[in-house]
Order: sequence, then structure tokens, then C-alpha cells
Amino acid sequence: MKKLLNIDANAKTVKGQKQGFMTAVLYLAPYLASGFNVCPMAELAGCHAGCLNTAGRGGISKGSKRFRTPAGLLPDNAIQRARIARTRLFVDDRPEFFRRLYQEIRAFIRKAERADLTPVIRLNGTSDILWEKMPMPVSDNKRGIHCIFTNVMAVFPEIQFYDYTKIAKRFERPLPDNYYLALSYSEASPVYAARCIKAHKAGASLVIVTRKGNAPSEGFSIDDDFINGDANDLRFLDPAGALVLLKAKGKARSDRSGFVID
Repeated sequence: MKKLLNIDANAKTVKGQKQGFMTAVLYLAPYLASGFNVCPMAELAGCHAGCLNTAGRGGISKGSKRFRTPAGLLPDNAIQRARIARTRLFVDDRPEFFRRLYQEIRAFIRKAERADLTPVIRLNGTSDILWEKMPMPVSDNKRGIHCIFTNVMAVFPEIQFYDYTKIAKRFERPLPDNYYLALSYSEASPVYAARCIKAHKAGASLVIVTRKGNAPSEGFSIDDDFINGDANDLRFLDPAGALVLLKAKGKARSDRSGFVID
């Protein structure tokens, strides 16, 4: 593990550069892969089996070698090992994790400014942590800052943060002004699907993963306007209460849990 943040490291986030944005993403080891569950709704929403964690380079290993984790077997590559190391740092040494995160975000902001792009940050690339409720200590002698902020969004109020989440309760209380959430839909559980619909009716945007990226055949009105979520990853630009479609990728293409909709 060299760094916490990946900058425009996948084909989807890099599309944002055409619209003037540079994206930094924190990828942790999802579900129970590190031995610590950073995806509390993974079982109810049925998304752990089809998780994007093994899509792209994260699913490739020399000779198809695998290693065992509490969540099952994973491809033995540097990407998976780094995600587990980041997650263990978050769990075992929170002050050091936040010290590094603070430094890397500051460096990322400077990098984006040099490229004349607007920096945006997604901290739940492959996790579902309630960052809005996570106090962040900052000690910076050069800037004369030595205190504990309410959350990382309060440390960088000028930066747009955004995430996808499967925790519908996060929409029941005000979020930081610079933190945008989109709720990920699933029909793996009637309870979870009902929570999603309730949150959507209250104004939350819904992200729906479908087999071919087209509108679901049931459960939604033919008059609904859907947004192509694969065009870019800039969900904070979507209108309030948007319906966003994503095409199933990686293991999700064969998912039958209800997370991927036909």
C-alpha cells in the first residue's frame, strides 16, 4: 500500500475530466474481506457476491492465483492486498489513517489545480462508511491547525465529496452541504427495496444496476426519466431524486440475488 487515494484510476471517473473534474477515490476491502465489515448492508442488499471489487484489474492475478479472506477467495494481486492494508490501517490506527488522508487530499487538490480541473472526492469506492459521522483529527503545524473536525467534509468545505450508499437511513438526517449521496437500489430483499423506494419518494436519487444498462421492466413507470450513470461518475451533478442506470460489470453480470435488475 503506497497511497490511500487513487486519482482517475478507472475508465469511468476519468470521463469526468471532459467536464472539468478530477476525481480521487478511496478503495477499501469491501464487506468482510479485511476481517472488518465496511459494508453493513451487503447481505440485505445482496451486493457482496457481485461487488465491483474484482472488476477490471482488481480481478486479475498471475496464474489465476487466489488467497483466502474472511469473505472468501480473492485474486492475489497488489490491488486486493492494498485495499486490505488500507482497511486494516483504518481499523487499527485511525489517527495515522486520517493523518495520511489529510496529506493526500491536500496533495490531490494541488494536482487538480495544476491541471486546471476541479477536485472531487469519493471515499466509498468499495465500502459504505458513514463518513459524515466520522470525526477527523487534523494536526498541521504549517497551517496552524490542531483540532478535531466534525468530519472530513468539514476539513475541506470547498471540496465536493460524493458517494454511492446502500444505507437508506443516511438520508433521514441532514448531510454536509458538500457531501452528495446516491442510494443504490436492490430487490434482493423486499425490506431493502421498500427502504429505497421510501427514500426516493423523499427526494433521494436511486442508482439501479441492470443486466444490460437499460430501464428495468418492472417496478418503475415507463414515464420515468432515467440517467445513464455510465456516461460519467459525477453523481452530484444529477438533479435531486434522479433515477440512474448502471450496466452490470464483472461478477455482477451473472448476479441473480436481486441486486442486478432485469
